[in-house]
Amino acid sequence: MRQDLGVGQARNRTRRAVERTVPFGLAVYTIVVLWYAAHGHHPADIADRRARQPWYATKATPAFSDMVIKLRRTIIAARHIHNPAGQPGPDEIAAVIRAWEAAAA
Repeated sequence: MRQDLGVGQARNRTRRAVERTVPFGLAVYTIVVLWYAAHGHHPADIADRRARQPWYATKATPAFSDMVIKLRRTIIAARHIHNPAGQPGPDEIAAVIRAWEAAAA
């Protein structure tokens, strides 16, 4: 938690801030693990990590850093690939354009 979430680098000055930092970090840690267990886990995650980093040949379970990386990538993708409900996606738009072009020909 100290390394992956930055709780160890907190620069708190007041007693109350210090008392909030670690419990908040633990709450974030719990939320990340629960998200990964419910929505983020994929059986290929470990194989992908082993392929990228061969020194993890015996790796059998995801590390917390793997979970955080996947959550960050999911959040970034959701921000940049936003498709509101009911709106056509890029594939649907391309299919309509091809149909129009075929009808015009």
